[in-house]
Amino acid sequence: MKVGFIINPIAGMGGKVGLKGTDDLADLAKELGGEPVSLRKAQLALQNIEDTDIFFLTCSGKMGESVLEKTLFNFKVIYHAPEKTTAQDTINAALKMLEANCDLILFSGGDGTARDVISAVDMKIPILGIPAGVKIFSPVFCITPKECASIVSTFTETSIREVLDIDEEAYRRNELSVTIRGEAIVPVSPGVQSGKAISDSVDAKIEVASRIFDDFLAGGKDVLYIIGPGTTTMEVKKRFGIDGTLLGVDAFRNGKLVSKDASEKHLLDALLEFKGKVVIIVSPIGSQGFIFGRGNQQISPDVIKRADDIKVIASPEKLEFTPNLHIDTGDHELDEKLRGYIKVLSGYHDFKMMKVV
Repeated sequence: MKVGFIINPIAGMGGKVGLKGTDDLADLAKELGGEPVSLRKAQLALQNIEDTDIFFLTCSGKMGESVLEKTLFNFKVIYHAPEKTTAQDTINAALKMLEANCDLILFSGGDGTARDVISAVDMKIPILGIPAGVKIFSPVFCITPKECASIVSTFTETSIREVLDIDEEAYRRNELSVTIRGEAIVPVSPGVQSGKAISDSVDAKIEVASRIFDDFLAGGKDVLYIIGPGTTTMEVKKRFGIDGTLLGVDAFRNGKLVSKDASEKHLLDALLEFKGKVVIIVSPIGSQGFIFGRGNQQISPDVIKRADDIKVIASPEKLEFTPNLHIDTGDHELDEKLRGYIKVLSGYHDFKMMKVV
């Protein structure tokens, strides 16, 4: 099998530093301490591919060659990328792979990268994304890099999926504007994530928020809350009287905001100054089911390890379309520790046991 392989070197850099994306902000992400994650995610995917007969066609340097050099796969560089890459380089590379009649294009990046790939190949070649971006709404990505490895080696059937993207400028203003950018042919596999579910029950969210607040009052303890993005978690912030962010991570203590729209550094600084109980509250991303590693990379492994309690909250409507929960923190040992069953609060008195896989 002949596989095209593309890495977007800047994908995901804006996650931990709270930029909610890296489109046109790679330099700022780097200034704030953002680190590339797409090469590491790509390497993790490749090292788990068992089919050694795959021949890769790739790009020079950080767009593919540097990762493939660390494997035993045979490959050929068919696109020479500049040191500083842009979206146009992804498009140009994908066009080269289309011309070379690849059987599949495997790319490492986020929704923006998927958009660029399909703009070049349309629905002429199957594509599969290694999740490495800050925002990953499109159902063209594997659930985890390891899932990508098994799919590349074994898929025999494909389906048509929508490629979604959000307006990052609106996203930074706490506005969620999702646009369908096109369609793609994607391998059929349980390891490919589903699309994002948007609708949810307002009443259930209010009940969940009330239960969190009442539990806090009953506890009578000094607690630092770190709360992730989402409409359900936003209800919690409102119930506490916090002027938080809909699509960012906020930290507060005793009804006072400690850090609004926090980056990983902001959260770690807050944790250094606080010795009491730390509670992280997150809600799964749509029907994808991710509680860590998608859209809330600011809540990094170092932050999670400091938590005394992790609360997962979601409405019954969301859970109906979420068969399992997923994690992809980038820390293998932590991911393994968090896997198993967790209690999800879905109403004032309602819980559901969900499996984290």
